Amino acid sequence: MNVSAAAIPDRDAARFVERFGDAWAGPHPEALLDLLHPEVRLLQPIFGPTTGRAAADGGFVRPLLRFLPDLRLRVARWSAVGDVVFIEWNASATLAGRPLRWSGVDRFLLAGERAIERVAYFDALPLFMAVLLRPSCWPAFRRSGLWRSWRTMLPGGRAS
Repeated sequence: MNVSAAAIPDRDAARFVERFGDAWAGPHPEALLDLLHPEVRLLQPIFGPTTGRAAADGGFVRPLLRFLPDLRLRVARWSAVGDVVFIEWNASATLAGRPLRWSGVDRFLLAGERAIERVAYFDALPLFMAVLLRPSCWPAFRRSGLWRSWRTMLPGGRAS
């Protein structure tokens, strides 16, 4: 990545957070992807590192929304310092007919109005357990393609 991010005005950070909230309220995949720089680097639990907006679309955004089509993130609070924006969020979805909720924090490094880097922090264990303990969701999990990413994160796992 040869993009250098400079300090951004608070209004730009506020606008980014507003766009983040609007994108996850749908959710709207195109709006989610529009938050990302073409050369973005994404780091998060469950999925391996992802580089590039196209890779994020095919390997993360669309599979996740295929599996959890009613997934919503709500901004709880946020903070910005220079070109770094922290967003604390609460997620909700339905899995196998039952509610699923978790929370986390995303740290974004902005380059202009887009994120050049995003690091997500949340406890993935409840998500793993929810999938494992609700066998009726397994066919949808397989169809979504998420199992490929999750497999690589397990001990001895590999992509296939």
